[in-house]
Amino acid sequence: MQEMYIHLNTHSAYSLLEGLPLPVELAQAAQASGMTALGLTDHRTLTGAIEFVHACRDAGIQPILGLEIDLEMGRLPLLATSMEGWSNLCRLSSAIMLRDNPGKLCSLDLLAKYSGDLLALAHDEIQFGSLKDIFSKRLYATLTDPARSLPRAKLAGQFGLPLVVTHPIFYLAPEQAALQRTLAAIRQIQPLAKLSPEAVAPPSAYFTSAAEMERRFAPFPKALQATQEIAERCQFDLPLGVPHMPVIPLPEGKSASQVLRERAKVGAVRLYGQVTPEIQFRLDHEIEVIARMGFEPIFLIVEDILDFARQTGVPYSSRGSAASSLVAHCLGITSPDPLRLNLYFERFLNPARVTPPDIDTDLCSNRRESVIQHVFDQYGAERVAMVATINRFRPRSALGDVAKAHGLEPGRVREMVNRLPHSFWARFEERNADGQPVSPFVELRKAYPAYGQIFDEAEALLKLPRHLSVHPGGVIVAPGPLTDLVPVTRSGSKGVVITQFDLEAVEALGLVKIDLLGIRGLTVIGDVAEFIQQGQPERYPTRLGVLDSTPTTDSATSDRLETGQTIGCFQIESPGMRATLREIHARTEDDLMAALALYRPGPLTGGLKDAFVRRYQGKEPVEHIHPALEIGRESCRERV
Repeated sequence: MQEMYIHLNTHSAYSLLEGLPLPVELAQAAQASGMTALGLTDHRTLTGAIEFVHACRDAGIQPILGLEIDLEMGRLPLLATSMEGWSNLCRLSSAIMLRDNPGKLCSLDLLAKYSGDLLALAHDEIQFGSLKDIFSKRLYATLTDPARSLPRAKLAGQFGLPLVVTHPIFYLAPEQAALQRTLAAIRQIQPLAKLSPEAVAPPSAYFTSAAEMERRFAPFPKALQATQEIAERCQFDLPLGVPHMPVIPLPEGKSASQVLRERAKVGAVRLYGQVTPEIQFRLDHEIEVIARMGFEPIFLIVEDILDFARQTGVPYSSRGSAASSLVAHCLGITSPDPLRLNLYFERFLNPARVTPPDIDTDLCSNRRESVIQHVFDQYGAERVAMVATINRFRPRSALGDVAKAHGLEPGRVREMVNRLPHSFWARFEERNADGQPVSPFVELRKAYPAYGQIFDEAEALLKLPRHLSVHPGGVIVAPGPLTDLVPVTRSGSKGVVITQFDLEAVEALGLVKIDLLGIRGLTVIGDVAEFIQQGQPERYPTRLGVLDSTPTTDSATSDRLETGQTIGCFQIESPGMRATLREIHARTEDDLMAALALYRPGPLTGGLKDAFVRRYQGKEPVEHIHPALEIGRESCRERV
């Protein structure tokens, strides 16, 4: 049965170290209670918004997107009524989180600047008076306590404000109040014994049913009905799944597709000497697909980034399926020749794909920051950010934080934590015979029976978000100011601007991610090249000139490759990989590529690797199920 009341002031686990429920748990609780909509007002950040939208849609209820900020007169929940309202939430949250002290109170001037298309839920006389001019008819007076509702209602009437019933939620069930208190102690870095009442969630901040709320506030039916009215005012859809391609500078009068075609042709002439009909046909086909999907800016941006790397002497290399693109090869993005290697463009990009392609680039780790800074400088700091990752509680971090909150001495905390494995997955994904997860604290419970509550609370926190950090390489470039669509914050460790969303949420919003990964192996190669260049400056004007002059064949290198002497070489140094190199007598780049393709879970577990080796060595006949697979067979025989 659908109820009259809707919760508008809920906090998920993305109110970091404050809320306990995941967005999906909030949506399911609302659905079970018969609510038609649900509001999320996480504290200061919007990290859980996209996950919340998906969860609500799956539950068949309307998501209401909001944010809770800190004013001098207390917390203030805000709700977006449109895409412009969502943009203002992003701008306001970003402005708060980019400050040196995000916990500093938000000024009324900042709030007024980004108040458009937002509803405000005020809770006392001071807020009523201070916010009336900013929000006008978008300001509501909240009723949160039945015992104090009558005087609050009279006061709201004096300001001409409509009433609405709200109930701040930080956990699902009443018995979770103690766990939320522990979470507050972790956030405040204080033991529970010294925790102030203001740091903890309000009393009874659990997910009350709609029926219970309607019973509590039965004398105020209009205030209950106002939750439905607010839900109607807050109906809009985020543009999930809609591509937001970056805007790039282009020569006057030319489209991105024309520029891409011209540059690809120039690159083809440089690489092949002339553009043959085969090359032209392949380029035309690829550019047609790329242009139809609107992905030209991705190729042009990556080309620009790698041009900068070349000009500043930063070693780089490509990886992944982008090597299947002749356009990428002609732009200098990828080094393997897809024509010689018979690589299919459709493996990288095909008409059935709706998400932007990944062009992963490895960079010298010591010089990577200069390339990333170039992206910020070239495309505008207001349009660029690193992607965030959400660090979650694992057994060691959960136990350590909870034990400290309960006041255990540091030596005892270390003693218990050190008995847990460092690998976060160890005993973390195990299941018992009934399919239930195995507790990572089983042995510790036996060794420390007095700390049962600590282990219970630590286990309850597992997989909940703990803090944000920087993605290893993801950079996004937006078509306009990033905070029109995505909130940002500052990484605590490196101080760089990062999105408040993780990779999955960023991709759901259709933003383009470019992976610029730091690889130490390229740093070593770059350092060696620099050493050689400094010793022979007349022969090598740049360090990359050393690398460009490296021959593709070298007997001494081939001998080491064939005998598996590859320790310290990226991707080919494991014992199994070295054994594979010896088995196929690898001596060339092509042999190396075959070995890398073979040494993967599928070929290894299915016996395909061993069958390939026997056929590669001519010990077993090769039988093709289709003539098209005959391609490359003769060249393979020649290498053997």
